[in-house]
Amino acid sequence: MKIYTKTGDKGSTSLVGGDRTKKHDLRVWAYGSIDEANSSIGMAKIHIKEKDILDKLLKIQKTLFEVGAELASIGTDYFKTRVSDEDIRFLEETIDNMNELKPSQTGFIVPGGTVESAHLDVARTDVRRAERYIAELTNHYDVNENLMKYVNRLSDAIYTIARYFDYKDIMKKTEENIKKFSQNNQISNNLEVQKGNKVTISKTAINREAAEYVTKKCIQKSYEVGVPMVICVTDFNGSIVLLTRMDNSLLASIEIATKKAYTAAVLKASTHELRKLSLPTGELYGINNDEKIIVFGGGFPLRINGEIVGAIGVSGGTVEQDMLIAKHGLSAFEEVVESGIRK
Repeated sequence: MKIYTKTGDKGSTSLVGGDRTKKHDLRVWAYGSIDEANSSIGMAKIHIKEKDILDKLLKIQKTLFEVGAELASIGTDYFKTRVSDEDIRFLEETIDNMNELKPSQTGFIVPGGTVESAHLDVARTDVRRAERYIAELTNHYDVNENLMKYVNRLSDAIYTIARYFDYKDIMKKTEENIKKFSQNNQISNNLEVQKGNKVTISKTAINREAAEYVTKKCIQKSYEVGVPMVICVTDFNGSIVLLTRMDNSLLASIEIATKKAYTAAVLKASTHELRKLSLPTGELYGINNDEKIIVFGGGFPLRINGEIVGAIGVSGGTVEQDMLIAKHGLSAFEEVVESGIRK
C-alpha cells in the first residue's frame, strides 16, 4: 500500500467510515491537535527515565488514538463512543498521585524548567487547543460527555507530571546549593578558628547539661516577654539534645522550633539570615521546598571559638519575639562556655 493516495490533493480528507470532508473541517482541527499532543508526549518520553511515568504516558498515548478516532467519527453513521469512565478515572488518579509527590503551588510556572517539563508543557498546550476545538464542536454536533471530560483532565494530568519534573530539578539543585553553602560556611568557620594557630579544631557536640542551662534561661526570658515558647537545642548535626514546650505554647511551635534549630545547625547560619538567600536571586533559591528547612528568625548556631557544636531554635511568638528569646539563649550558651559548665 502506498503512503500517498492523492485523494487529499484537493483539500479533502476521509473521516471514519469513508465520508469525505474539507481539511479545514472543525473535526479535523480537533483530532489534528490531539495528534500533535500525542507526538509531543512522544518527544517528552525520550527524555524521561522513570518507568512508572513512562507507563502512564504510554497509556495516555494509546487512549489518544481512541480520542482521535471518536472525533473523526462525529457526525457520521459510524460514530462510536470510545472514551470511558475508566479512562477518566485513570487521569484523575494520576493527577492525585503526582500532586502528592510535590509541594503545593501558589503561582504561575514559567515553562522550560527542565527538558522533560518543557516538552510536556508543549503537549499540554496542544491538548488545550484541541479542547477549544471540541468545545466549539458541541455547537454543531452531539459530543460524548466523557470525551470532553477526558481532554479536560488530560491537560491537568500532563501539567502535574511536568511540575513533578520541575520539582525534582529544584530539589536536586537545592541539595547541591545547601551542601555547597554548608561547606563554604564550614571553611569560613575553620579559618576563623585557626587564626594564630592557637586553637585546635575538634568536632564536639553540646551536652545535655549545657542544653538545660540554655533552655532554663530561655524560659525565664519567655516569662518576662509574656509568651510561652518551645525551645529546641540540637547538636552540630541537627539531632535533638533537648526539646522543651512551655505550658500553653502552640503545638505547631514544637515542629517549627525543631526545624529552626536543625536549619541553623546543618546550614551553619542563623535562620533569619537565610531568608534573603532563599529568594530567586539568592544562592539558596528553592530551599523552601525542603520540608526540614525554615528561613525565618528564631534559629541560631551555637559556636565555640567559631566551631559549631549545636544550635537553638525558638518558636511560639512573633518572629521578633522568637529571635529575642533565641538570642537570650545564645548569650546563655556563651556564659556556659566561659564558666566551664560544658564538659
